[in-house]
Amino acid sequence: MPRTEPTLGTAGDAVKKAFEALGGVQRSAAIVRWINENYQNKWNERTIGQHLRGCSVNLPTAIKYHPSFARFLFCVAQGEFELYEESRHGLFDDRGYHEGSAPQIADPVDDLRELTDEIESRNEFAYEAHLRDFLARNLHILGSGLTLWSSINDSVEYPVDARRIDILAKDAEGIPVVIELKLSRGHERTLCQALYYRGKLRQLLNASRVRIIMVAGEISEELRIASSEVPDVELFSYALSMQVEKIVTH
Repeated sequence: MPRTEPTLGTAGDAVKKAFEALGGVQRSAAIVRWINENYQNKWNERTIGQHLRGCSVNLPTAIKYHPSFARFLFCVAQGEFELYEESRHGLFDDRGYHEGSAPQIADPVDDLRELTDEIESRNEFAYEAHLRDFLARNLHILGSGLTLWSSINDSVEYPVDARRIDILAKDAEGIPVVIELKLSRGHERTLCQALYYRGKLRQLLNASRVRIIMVAGEISEELRIASSEVPDVELFSYALSMQVEKIVTH
């Protein structure tokens, strides 16, 4: 059976404390932010990312690369984790396979796919944090008249219960606007989360209307259809580009 307790004072211990403090399903970026705030940037994002995956009971490739890590997390989706509970998630062996489902012969295709996911998720929280901060300073890109709900410190990663809204803004009429980013798979889950934020903000802010803006690298057909059935939901896609320019030195 996997080890479940990290050593005090390690990055694994900080990760566990972050989940205990924030509760529920958390994205990598939120965990990195909480640890940086509470441990004075003691570990870099890559180290924290390695612990998020290596401390998960259900990621065989990550466990293979980090066999000594304590395992107390469950990976819900790429870049999303929660504390592992045997009663809810089931039993996993020391290799990260669900009890009774371990393959007799390792599948190199699956192994490569998970390794690719691991590399992508190491970068995900860095990209998401940069995109979030960029949009917070350039809200006009998402709509004329959009401004932060209050200051940038209070509007970015806006706390709601034990979760955090990526950006809380308001439009020209003062209507709250939930802005959620999604860089990896699982966009439909983000819509559900945004609707939860809408309901909570209606209570907390006594608002009769709350708009939702979702920003993703790819908008699936399922998300388009689901969003069309919900009022006040807007979808935006983004694309990263790189420009290379020769520098004349002489």
